[in-house]
This record gives sequence, structure tokens and C-alpha cells, in this order.
Amino acid sequence: MRKEPLCYCGLAADLKMSRPPTNPGRRFLGCRRYEIGEGCGFFRWVDPAIEEEHYKTLLAALIKKSDRFHCQRRQGRSKFKVAAIIIAVVVVLMLAIMLFV
Repeated sequence: MRKEPLCYCGLAADLKMSRPPTNPGRRFLGCRRYEIGEGCGFFRWVDPAIEEEHYKTLLAALIKKSDRFHCQRRQGRSKFKVAAIIIAVVVVLMLAIMLFV
């Protein structure tokens, strides 16, 4: 049974992926409280560094495209939900008008 490394807080460290162009796509372990501003500062690289700039540039571009895609997808879902709510309200209002006329 494999145990996850613990951070200095005593919690299982989260596996995350680096996004900056200096280490794109490189995985690391970090304190799970980091994002809420209460982290202990635990940090350990999991993957070796990428030495060739060509690969760093390529990975950074792919990560940027992936982030843009996910953002657009979330926005599309939000627009769909709003449209569905508006349609539902219109249908309910039409039914209410038909019942009372």
C-alpha cells in the first residue's frame, strides 16, 4: 500500500501541475492549504526538469490552449443554463396565462 507524502501540516500533499513557462507541465507535490493562503510551504518536484527550451515553449502553449478551452466550455455551460431557465420561465408563464384565460 503506497502512502502519499505528508506536508508540514500533516495532510496528504496534493499532486499539482506547474503552469508557468519556466516549468510547464511539470508535476509537483504541494500543501493542499496553499490556495486558501494557509499553507505550510511544502513543495517537492515529482518530474525532472525539462532542459530544452523548444519543449518548454511547446508545453506552455498547449497548457495555455487547454486553459482557454476549459474557460470557454465553462462559459458555454453558463449560457446554456441561463437559456434553459428563461425557456422554463416562459413556458410556465404561458401555461399560467392559458389556465387563467
